[in-house]
Amino acid sequence: MSLLAADLAPAPTRDKKVIRRWTLSGDPRGVAIGADGTVYVGLAQSQSIAAIDPATGAIKNQVVLDSAEIAATKELVTLRTNADRSRLYVANGSDESAMILSLPDLAVLREITMEGERIRDAVPDPKGRYLYLLGRRVHVFDADGDTELRTLSIEDPMAIATSSNGATLAVFATQDFGNAKATAVTLFDTKVFRVIAREPMQTEKLIESAMFAAGDRSLVAFSRDSLFEKAVPSRRELVNTNRICLPEGSGPQVATLAGSDTLLVYGERRCSASGAFSGSSRGVTPASLYGVSAYAIAFDPMTSSLVATDRAGFLTIYNVPRPVQAR
Repeated sequence: MSLLAADLAPAPTRDKKVIRRWTLSGDPRGVAIGADGTVYVGLAQSQSIAAIDPATGAIKNQVVLDSAEIAATKELVTLRTNADRSRLYVANGSDESAMILSLPDLAVLREITMEGERIRDAVPDPKGRYLYLLGRRVHVFDADGDTELRTLSIEDPMAIATSSNGATLAVFATQDFGNAKATAVTLFDTKVFRVIAREPMQTEKLIESAMFAAGDRSLVAFSRDSLFEKAVPSRRELVNTNRICLPEGSGPQVATLAGSDTLLVYGERRCSASGAFSGSSRGVTPASLYGVSAYAIAFDPMTSSLVATDRAGFLTIYNVPRPVQAR
């Protein structure tokens, strides 16, 4: 597949949530925002990452990570940046690899291959010490991706999240509780990777996405049809559970914190199951980007807007939605 043209073509829309929208070929997946506001998008079909000006849709740069002609399978499931947004970390999915690129030049610094493991996320430690890879296990590498420091002893993890201060790593997986199995979260102290707590999530559903919020006092997790919030560190009961409808085929970056560590924004398709959130004890305020087909979303702090990819072939800049109300 050929590289993108110099500029993306505008896509007309009457959606009042939309600030700007462009057509974007190549099966757009993960998305990240650079320090200067540049939008970085992973394109699975062309096996590339494009750097896009969010004001004009101009293609500033594009790097091909692999050749589509040799049946490469990089899915670019997630794109994440380090704290100063000088590096980009790419989880390549069924290609069984992850990559580290420098920003803004998109030079490939390191490719990490994990034979036999689909890499579904690559999460940098906020303190710059580690890189966490989510495969059949959680692999802890040094920040440069040169050396695997340890492998956490949890089989078939679903999702991972790191606290904003880097002190805690959360790993979601199915675990045994007496005679029953349930989805649980295990919290690790990242100094020595000692288990702090292992707590059930009161569900058996697959967790698709997770993050810390509210000053690291809340842990938020998404299944395809539910949002869970749990107070941490705590063995108290689940704080909140609500019905939602994630977009079909969305990825781990379908939710983000927008403008504060308590405003939780997530993509959501239209459905009758979702509704208002209740309860005064929750740490986050949910805000649904309702009626969209987002694969991934990211918050741009420079413009206080949201950037979303859609596998149907769109890149969209949205206004931050208001908190969820009854529908």
